[in-house]
Amino acid sequence: MKRLDHDSYREWLHLECDGELPSADRSLLRQHLDSCAECRAESQELVALDNLLKESHIPVHRSFHDDVMSALPSAGWESSHPRSWAAALIVAVLLGGVGAALLGTSAARLEPTAPFIAALVAIVDLFRSTALAGAGLLTASWKGLGLAVQELLAGSVWNILAVGLLVLGLDYLLLRLLVRHNQPAESASRRTPPS
Repeated sequence: MKRLDHDSYREWLHLECDGELPSADRSLLRQHLDSCAECRAESQELVALDNLLKESHIPVHRSFHDDVMSALPSAGWESSHPRSWAAALIVAVLLGGVGAALLGTSAARLEPTAPFIAALVAIVDLFRSTALAGAGLLTASWKGLGLAVQELLAGSVWNILAVGLLVLGLDYLLLRLLVRHNQPAESASRRTPPS
């Protein structure tokens, strides 16, 4: 059996305190605690801290979640009224109907039995396939971007410094644009030389 290092036992102490350590590992941890005074002291500290946290637990009102959620301002997408979506919904239905009609008439020439239903099924399948492909592409793009940034930052300290300088430069440009945008028109006109 492979001998565990000291850090693994320390991680197990935290897992045991949270109640997530498997029973097979508990016996190994107990054996290690019998032989290691440092881990035994850390275990006692963790137990004392856990007891202190349990004693200082404050019960929360049942309506706390509802009170907090009602006190928050509404998000931008929540404040828009459903009537504002009516125009987009009408356009989508019209485009779908026109597409179904065009597909239905061309499908009627090829297959005379129930062409309109077949055209509607084809359009629904098109929308479903498009949504699935878009969701997959979006997920893959974000994962790929995360992996690329992780690889860039893990490369060396110079990469981290370069990215840090890039971020600082972009912050500086943004602040300059904000300061310039907030200046009154008179002070801006005084700074520019007449031509």
